[in-house]
Amino acid sequence: MEIKRGHVYIVDFNPRVRTKPGKLRPAVVLQSDLMNEAGYPSTIVIPTTTRLVEEPGILRLHLEKGQAGLEQDSDFLVGQMIAVANASFRQEIGVLPSVAMRELESRVRIILSL
Repeated sequence: MEIKRGHVYIVDFNPRVRTKPGKLRPAVVLQSDLMNEAGYPSTIVIPTTTRLVEEPGILRLHLEKGQAGLEQDSDFLVGQMIAVANASFRQEIGVLPSVAMRELESRVRIILSL
C-alpha cells in the first residue's frame, strides 16, 4: 500500500498501552512523502477518536462525518501523534481537506514549539 501525507487510513493501534490508543481507527499521515517514499518501515500519524469533548482546545482537531472518508464525527488527537509500523495500515479511506491539514500542521508546530 502506498502511504501518503495528508491521507487518512484505517490503522491497527493494538494493543492499547497506557495513553496509546488501541483498536482499529482512522489516522492521518503527518510524515513527509520524502520519508514515505524512502521505504522507512514506520510512519508518523495522528489518530482519531469519536469520543468528542465540548471544548477540545489545541490538542484536538474536529472533522465532521463524511470529511476525509470519516464515518462519524471525529477528533484528530494532535497530542497523540505516534510512529506506527507500516504493516499496521489496513486501508485508505480519504484525504484530509487542505484547510484542515494546514490547521493540523499549525497545531503540531505549536505543541512541539517549532
